[in-house]
Amino acid sequence: MKIIENNILPPKGYKAITLLNCIFVRRGVKLADTNLRHEAIHWEQEKELLIVGFYLLYIAEFLLALLCLRNWHKAYRSITFEREAYDYQDAWFYLEARKHYTWTRYIRHKSI
Repeated sequence: MKIIENNILPPKGYKAITLLNCIFVRRGVKLADTNLRHEAIHWEQEKELLIVGFYLLYIAEFLLALLCLRNWHKAYRSITFEREAYDYQDAWFYLEARKHYTWTRYIRHKSI
């Protein structure tokens, strides 16, 4: 994955965002291995849903959670894709062992 430093993406308050196979990082932010694994998990999720499907589900799920929870941070953290990425960002072995569509396990365990 290519890392691109800039002043626009991600929005303030976030360290990085994965778009296609690029990680956009706010200029001056150092990414730890944990952050890189988190973004790499998102890249795997994107590929599984042919990229467009990932973003459609991600945005729809976020908006629904925001409507229900009325809290930006809680809505963000409740997104199925984020839950998988946060749960396994510290596991250095996870990407090699990860089964396709693992994120679907989180659909049944919603906290909304």
